Amino acid sequence: AGEPGAVLAGSPVRCAEHAGILPLARSLQGLRGVASVAPPRGLAADLRGYQALGAAWMGSLIRAGFGGVLADDMGLGKTLQLITHLLALKQGGALLQPALIVVPTSLIPNWQSEIARFAPMLKVLTLHGPQRAEEFAQLCAQDIVLTSYAVLPRDVAALRKQPFALIVLDEAQQVKNPRTQARRALLSLRTARYVCLTGTPLEN
Repeated sequence: AGEPGAVLAGSPVRCAEHAGILPLARSLQGLRGVASVAPPRGLAADLRGYQALGAAWMGSLIRAGFGGVLADDMGLGKTLQLITHLLALKQGGALLQPALIVVPTSLIPNWQSEIARFAPMLKVLTLHGPQRAEEFAQLCAQDIVLTSYAVLPRDVAALRKQPFALIVLDEAQQVKNPRTQARRALLSLRTARYVCLTGTPLEN
């Protein structure tokens, strides 16, 4: 809105139309009014207010074309918020490719049980163990592909063949070092956006 060179309404900042920042600024402007929304149908959980708001925020980021970071203290339901977000994407017809969730090996059972408990209608394939290569052909039929930071570099050649709707990094501080094999593998995959979850202080 406003004159063509105004980045945001009421802002003194001006730029040329061709600068490329105008679409970004308009997307950011659209995030100002994010409010919690009703949980998706079939979610087997009663969301607290901040959890509903967190899931709605992730949805708004995705619709605006961004990835994001959900940084919160341990035990406040980041996993549930992400599952809520994925279920809403599926019900809205926006999960046309699987979401890849990458976690520390020790958290794979927790993610499996949380998805089965809160959104059992989501189809999940876990890449873990010596027989996982037999399951690569099933990647495209899933809503969620669950893997670990340890396994990901070994499977990267197969995973590169499958585009992902988004890639979720749980305990995302695990790949803050750009020299790690997992970090390099992640950046070679095909996705439009990343969502990072962390209970570690954000500066880490």
